[in-house]
Amino acid sequence: MSSTRKRIIVAAAVVLAVVLLYPFERKLVPETHVLVVTNDMHPVRNALVRQIWQDYSLERYGHEEDLPTDANGRVTFPTRTIRAPLLVRLLGPVMSIAGQGVHASFGLQTDMFIFQKGTASTDIAQPQLGEIVYRVEL
Repeated sequence: MSSTRKRIIVAAAVVLAVVLLYPFERKLVPETHVLVVTNDMHPVRNALVRQIWQDYSLERYGHEEDLPTDANGRVTFPTRTIRAPLLVRLLGPVMSIAGQGVHASFGLQTDMFIFQKGTASTDIAQPQLGEIVYRVEL
């Protein structure tokens, strides 16, 4: 085998290893805007909103964050990302099946709910485009 061919094979192996092992970032959950109001559209301040997320193909444990609403009944959750190598993304589902069998889960699962009710304002809230609106009884 010529030295040029050996260099090409080594270079290709290095590139393949980098592509398979570099932890590329992936967006799991986009920035999420939430509005909490009463049934008659009064904003609820200091309500605790919980966001839960997990990519079952890549993570063993899930995540959660609780944030309170502001005086206008609004809260914004940041974008949720994960860094994982391509090799882990390919083998993650296989490992999930090997570890959990028929009970294995795959892909992204998210949830959000009001964890604790706050106090209502006398103002009337106007939902914005793309906002998730929760109505609560106080």
